[in-house]
Amino acid sequence: MENTHTKQSQSFEDIAKRTAFSFFLFSLVLAGLLMLSWYVLVPQLTHVEVNGSVRGLQELKSYKAGLEAQITRMEDERGTFLLPVDNDVYVRLKLMKESRLHFERFRSDLLHIMKNIVPDQKNAVKLQSFVFDTENNITEIRGEVRNVGPRSMTVLAQFVEQLHALPTVFDVETSRYTREESSEYGFYSPFVLRLTMNNAKN
Repeated sequence: MENTHTKQSQSFEDIAKRTAFSFFLFSLVLAGLLMLSWYVLVPQLTHVEVNGSVRGLQELKSYKAGLEAQITRMEDERGTFLLPVDNDVYVRLKLMKESRLHFERFRSDLLHIMKNIVPDQKNAVKLQSFVFDTENNITEIRGEVRNVGPRSMTVLAQFVEQLHALPTVFDVETSRYTREESSEYGFYSPFVLRLTMNNAKN
């Protein structure tokens, strides 16, 4: 019985001796792999390139906090440029914007009338000057009706009538209708029109 116990103890010692080196080698390799992953793989997985710079986790937290502070500061600065709706400057800016839109609408309608006043002649109305007075809501147009032969005064009257019918126009004052003749382009009718515009809100 004692011999059996002794043999078992010796066999365990033999097994321990035989596996000790293998276990040590395995532990050494595992430790090496862990160290390698810590210095090589982990930085690759936890570092991010932001705005051309590679940042780690701690740097990303600091970078995020800095961005949030910058956004807050910029929002505060933007707030200083915002005007309340009852501010005089805001009201004037709003009126200027409305006047510009009003002018663009009228200009588009004017060009459409000029193009289509005489279907077979696209250059019947020739503008020489165009002045839009936003402060007094007045538009002054100078030009000529030409290239329509002796019908120039008739076409001018139609032109004035169509302008008066525009929703942006309140009234039209005209110069005296005349028909003159030029050696260059034949009959023509010069005109000066003073248009009182409707309010931009109408």
